[in-house]
Amino acid sequence: MTAPGPKHINRIIALARAAIAFEQLWAALLWPLLIACVVAAVLFSGLAPRLPDWVRLGLFGLLGLAFLIALKDLAKLRRPSRFDAMRRVEERSALRHRPVTGLGDRLANPGDDGLQQAIWEEHKLRQLQALNGVKAGAPQSRWRQIDRFALRTPVVLAVIAAVFLGQGDFRSNVSAALQTAPAQPAAQLIMDAWLKPPAYTAKPPMLLTSPAMIERLKTEPEILVPENSVLTLRLTNVTAPRLSFHELDESGAEITGLSPKTTFEKGLFQSETRLTRPVRIKVMDGNADVADWQVALIPDAPPGVAVTELPKGDRSGALVTKWKATDDYGVTGITAELSLADEQDGGVGFEGNGIFLFDAPKVTITLRKANAREEAGTTTSDVAEHPWAGFMVEMALTAKDAANHEATSEIVTFRLPERLFTKPLAKALIEQRRSLILDPDSSGQVEQMLDALILYPSGLAESSGAVLAIATVTSRLRTAENPEDIDAAIGMLWQIAVSIEDGRMSDAKAQLEALRKELQRALAEGASPERIAELMDKLREAMERYTQSLMDEAQKRAQQGGADQKQPMQQGQQVSPQDLQKMLDMIEKLAESGNTDAAQQLLSELDDILRNLQPGMSAQQSPQQGESPAGKMLDELTDMMRRQQQLMDETQRMQQGEGNSGEPQDGQQPGSGPSPGDLADRQRGLAEQLQQLLDQFGKNGMEQPGALGEAGESMDGAQGSLRQSDRDGALGQQGDALSKLREGAKGLAQQMMQQGQGQQGSEGRHGEARGDNNDPLGRPRAQRGEDYGPDRNMLPSELAIRRAREILDMLRSRAGEQDRPRIERDYIDRLLRGLY
Repeated sequence: MTAPGPKHINRIIALARAAIAFEQLWAALLWPLLIACVVAAVLFSGLAPRLPDWVRLGLFGLLGLAFLIALKDLAKLRRPSRFDAMRRVEERSALRHRPVTGLGDRLANPGDDGLQQAIWEEHKLRQLQALNGVKAGAPQSRWRQIDRFALRTPVVLAVIAAVFLGQGDFRSNVSAALQTAPAQPAAQLIMDAWLKPPAYTAKPPMLLTSPAMIERLKTEPEILVPENSVLTLRLTNVTAPRLSFHELDESGAEITGLSPKTTFEKGLFQSETRLTRPVRIKVMDGNADVADWQVALIPDAPPGVAVTELPKGDRSGALVTKWKATDDYGVTGITAELSLADEQDGGVGFEGNGIFLFDAPKVTITLRKANAREEAGTTTSDVAEHPWAGFMVEMALTAKDAANHEATSEIVTFRLPERLFTKPLAKALIEQRRSLILDPDSSGQVEQMLDALILYPSGLAESSGAVLAIATVTSRLRTAENPEDIDAAIGMLWQIAVSIEDGRMSDAKAQLEALRKELQRALAEGASPERIAELMDKLREAMERYTQSLMDEAQKRAQQGGADQKQPMQQGQQVSPQDLQKMLDMIEKLAESGNTDAAQQLLSELDDILRNLQPGMSAQQSPQQGESPAGKMLDELTDMMRRQQQLMDETQRMQQGEGNSGEPQDGQQPGSGPSPGDLADRQRGLAEQLQQLLDQFGKNGMEQPGALGEAGESMDGAQGSLRQSDRDGALGQQGDALSKLREGAKGLAQQMMQQGQGQQGSEGRHGEARGDNNDPLGRPRAQRGEDYGPDRNMLPSELAIRRAREILDMLRSRAGEQDRPRIERDYIDRLLRGLY
């Protein structure tokens, strides 16, 4: 074995010296480290900023002083000597007789004695052999001996707890702990949250952070909103925001399928979530709870739709469908689907398969008001030209709401109406057209029949134009090469038959119908007043041409002894051109006042009248003859109601508290409005006129309606209120007087009808038959006054129109002000959409 050399021993000794130095340093760092840990625990925990300034500064001062005192042991540190390192090696290696420190021993008196020298060399060799396996030993801590009370354990635990459970971050805590000036207030968390129902529900948003809602949630924790409502959340001055959704049951499991749209930037957190199920909403910032809401949803039920009466055709072959639709928030649209029924007149099936080549007729159902919760209407569709006319069909209506829910009605089976033709040639052409529809392969036979109609019998075709048109169809059938040629021939046969049946009024009717549809579309789309006025002028001109053509056709048929003259016209069916023009005037006034719904309704009624007009129904243009006393009294009463309405409008403009002298008061401009004295005089004149009318009842042997007497009492009361400048009282009494006048007018009209009952063929005023209050077309009879004929409940007063226009202008102005709150502008937008 080779004994270790001095280099190895020196390396061991150097390691021993380093170990001794580290042990001394580690022991000297005990108290400074403990004091530093105490300071770190105070800073990480966020406790220091909460202490008063003198306590916080005193605490850190004491800790600083203690830290400086604890550093005294570091000042005492000295470099370990070689001897100390040798002794450490001997102790760690458990060596006896100090062989390491003996390496430096020398002979006290070296001489020439060889034996002495030999013994010394042997001694050194044995010492070196004893140093095999010597070690410096790992450094050991002496904290246990120094810290007998184990203070280091609670201090370390306090640091760990402060790091993981403390509030705020270390930098801000250090800054706040060392701050001597008054601390800046922390930015306060601001939360805005609201639930916005879908626009089609017309419900206002619900602000969850309003004081009223906060108080309500203390007693009623559940919030009820419509399905598909949107939760909008905005948090300001947050550090770690979190939005979560949970089940409402006891489990409270988190829901992950709602997918909120969130953004977080510079302390601002925003989120929008569409709620499709009941949820519990939790809002947190870090570990702090911010809000907790329980939201239940009102389910959006599917709409309902039904065909209330079996569809039928009118005189012109148009399909009349009566329907009813309902929905909890409003129906957005109704569609109709038609299909051929299996059961036909001849049993199951058809004589030919050609009818299946044609698409089903389109029945368009238009809602009078958008998003109507309940609406019942009548739809008229011109299907007489369709190849399915006259066959049994099945119809089903499908209603849809704003949430895209759909519902289908029960299927109804009926005969699709067809137009009734009276002229022989027109009837023959329609018969051949039907054959061509059922069996397109029979075009050769139809061609032969059309050739025969041109030649025999003589005079069947009234004009050469009809002969040329039929010859054109014959030529097209002869050269037909594809189904499109057959379809074209079918369409031409219809046009020829209609032209023969209607004569010259066919073109006028087509032009009138086109203008009516264009006006209806303009009203629905909210066209400009200039466009509406332009269409109204064109419609009036077309109406004059059409009524003139009707009269010409009626005269022509009367001279020829047409088949329709054999059927006597029912009483009350006459419609004068003046009536039609009056309806057009009403439509224009309603459109100008912004009441487009009423204008469209009246335009639809005009369409029904035009469809049922036949030659001879508009012949009454002669002036009325032999006006009865009751009729004159009714005219006078109607004029009285008009004057009473005007008097109410002027009373409304009168300033409250004006004197009755007629002189302008302080702050009032001369001529700014009527004086109470003038209004009272006019009210007295109306009362005197009413009394004269009441006297006429006894002279004419008629029963006096009690409502007219009550109207006179209300007029006297209104006169007294006007004398006392009591505007509100006068308006109330004037309204009562107007209501009683209308009631009296109804009673007078009933007496007039009772006088005419039982008289066959007799006609009342304006040519209407006695007895019934409606004409055969289902319209109010053309009586005079606000409660009769086309005047009934159509136009509001001038004051109401002006007030409505002012409200509309105000809403439009506020809708354009961008500085208004978003909630208010959305509410105004919903109001405007509801008006249009």
